[in-house]
Amino acid sequence: MTDRPLSILFLWHMHQPFYKDSQSGTYIMPWVRLHATKGYYDVPQVMERWGVKGCINVVPSLLEQIEDHVKNAVTDRWKTLTLKRPEEMDEEEKAFVIRNFFMLCWDRLVKTSPRYWEILSKRERFVGKLSWTEMTRFFTPDEILDLQVLFNLKWFGFMARERYPFLRKLDEKDRRFTHDEKMEMMRIQDEIVRELVPMYRRLADAGTIEISFTPFYHPIFPLVHDTDISKRSAGGAPMPPRFSRPDDAQWQLCEGKRYAEGIWGRELTGMWPAEGAVSPELIPVAASAGVTWLATDEGILFRSVNNSDKKQVLYRPWRFEQEGKECALFFRDKYLSDLIGFSFAKMETDKAVESFMNHVRAVKYAIPDAKEASALSIILDGENAWENYPDNGRDFLNGMFKALSEATDLTTDTFSGHLAKNPPDRYQKLPALHSGSWIQSDYMIWIGNDEDNAAWEHLRRARAFLDDHLRRHSDTPEETRREALRAIYRAEGSDWFWWYGPQFQTENDYLFDRLFRRHLRRVYAVLGVPHPTALDLPIKASAAVETGTLPAALVTPRMSGRADSFYDWAGAGIFDNTKRPGGAMYNSVRIVSRLLYGFDLKHLYFRVDLIDPLAIHEYKRASIRFYLVDGVGIDLQLPVTRFEATPFPITLSNETGKVGEVLDAGTATFAEVLEVKLALDKAGIRKGRKLSFHIKLVSQDGIELERIPEVGTLTITVPDDRAAATFWDV
Repeated sequence: MTDRPLSILFLWHMHQPFYKDSQSGTYIMPWVRLHATKGYYDVPQVMERWGVKGCINVVPSLLEQIEDHVKNAVTDRWKTLTLKRPEEMDEEEKAFVIRNFFMLCWDRLVKTSPRYWEILSKRERFVGKLSWTEMTRFFTPDEILDLQVLFNLKWFGFMARERYPFLRKLDEKDRRFTHDEKMEMMRIQDEIVRELVPMYRRLADAGTIEISFTPFYHPIFPLVHDTDISKRSAGGAPMPPRFSRPDDAQWQLCEGKRYAEGIWGRELTGMWPAEGAVSPELIPVAASAGVTWLATDEGILFRSVNNSDKKQVLYRPWRFEQEGKECALFFRDKYLSDLIGFSFAKMETDKAVESFMNHVRAVKYAIPDAKEASALSIILDGENAWENYPDNGRDFLNGMFKALSEATDLTTDTFSGHLAKNPPDRYQKLPALHSGSWIQSDYMIWIGNDEDNAAWEHLRRARAFLDDHLRRHSDTPEETRREALRAIYRAEGSDWFWWYGPQFQTENDYLFDRLFRRHLRRVYAVLGVPHPTALDLPIKASAAVETGTLPAALVTPRMSGRADSFYDWAGAGIFDNTKRPGGAMYNSVRIVSRLLYGFDLKHLYFRVDLIDPLAIHEYKRASIRFYLVDGVGIDLQLPVTRFEATPFPITLSNETGKVGEVLDAGTATFAEVLEVKLALDKAGIRKGRKLSFHIKLVSQDGIELERIPEVGTLTITVPDDRAAATFWDV
């Protein structure tokens, strides 16, 4: 046991992926704006109040979005529909509010407000019985207005309530809010967002906090450097085709550091790699960029030194050298970090604080005497835990920091401050650096399952296309090059891969999926090249899509375009669109009732049945687009209007974009139903292979009116020559 005070080194990780849709210029999620009024605002101010030092890690992708909010008055749909008067909303807008304005902890933040709980309870009576738009007729303008206010109000943390008594008055009022009150609340929200960067600068100047960074768009550095690095800890899991871009990984780190330093006006020497993901390849790049320390998880240390005795190896920094470059490494105490992040919220505050202090002191007295000063690294998400705590963590954070400030046998410090007092050369060198992350000391959250691997393949193809295009078009303007590369860098962020696969799910999975593919489509758009059809297809699992009746026999319909041709389709697959899951956040009116599909040995057939007669839709000049993928993407478009049997062309594309157009690839007719016949040979559809497809109804100005299926794709196997005698597998 040492008599020296034990240094507590906090690192609070603040991060959001890049939510901005570069095509529309709006944000598809509100989390930067809303977290700004809670965790980003609360944590550093409570540290200052109690004289506690520590590090706040701000990811450049978050910082870039905060700056965008401050300088460019950007918005998101949540904010737009908060500012709008309920009586001016249409049904779809009201449906969005009713569906999406409960995205916070119900137990801590909804049930504690009688009015909020009343509106939620009313909503839940209709869920599963009515669509979201049908639900709107049961909610009054006053209820919508109260919901607008309560959702944003409950996202404010405790420090905002201390500073702005107006927010406390709204809490006390709880209902019957006015439009003016709502607008004043939103003004306060904007004011807090503007104050964040100046506040952090002030606290850094005072020495209260150290600001560290993460590579720009929060990529898993080792995987961007080379996905084959994952094989070191993958345990034989299937991997995607190799993606290896050391130049991209270096840009993410170096440009992220440069950008953040420009905003903060100071040099940043510390780094939390995204998800604590490290490998030996990271060290030379980080050290060359001026990084003197980085932090990761204790599991990486245990595997690096082949010793999991915490008291012997954990509570001090280590050094690691690679290619003549060296960094100091801190390893977090997983147990204590996770207690704060996940467990203490469920305890009485006094007991949680007591438990924290007991654990810290147990660490201090368990550490053997050593020549170097000991350090306990506590590293966790600084933004997401607090809504699960009573009063957004107010009593716990104040209690924990107060107890630390009063302790004589403990001290708090920054990571750089600790190294300044205890130079790195006093610490041992790691014999090796294990390749892995803070989750199970591997990378398997982000790679190794079908969805993750598909996303890596999309990224690989888009990156290869960009390289090839720039080689062939050396006169591409520099600004265009930069914008295309920026789209790639944003798609390299870890968050998209986090939500793919079975491990984590959210009701916004489809938005993360969509935004990942939009970043990749942006590469093609800025170069003026059509993007591959595959990027229109969701990656997120289509397992939730109920296909109804699967194909059971070969079909050869007469192609009359009339509803009485149903028996020609006996044995075809049927997707019943009237029973599709989910609500109507985007499509409040359904146009298609069902989709039939099947094969004979030479053709693929589709039939689209409408809910209403064709005459109701003809004047709208909409069209139906079919997207099929069988290695090569197949795209065809037909008008929603009456026409006799007519040949149509198709467009073929692969990962590099459009590869050709095939004329007269099939015929279609539309009288009461749309019937389509596509020649397998002309479309290049291969027998015996699985074919994924979906259709969209698109207005004449390009707006998506409806998608079938709403999420995912339908998949069937193209029959081979033996299928005449047997059913095929699906």
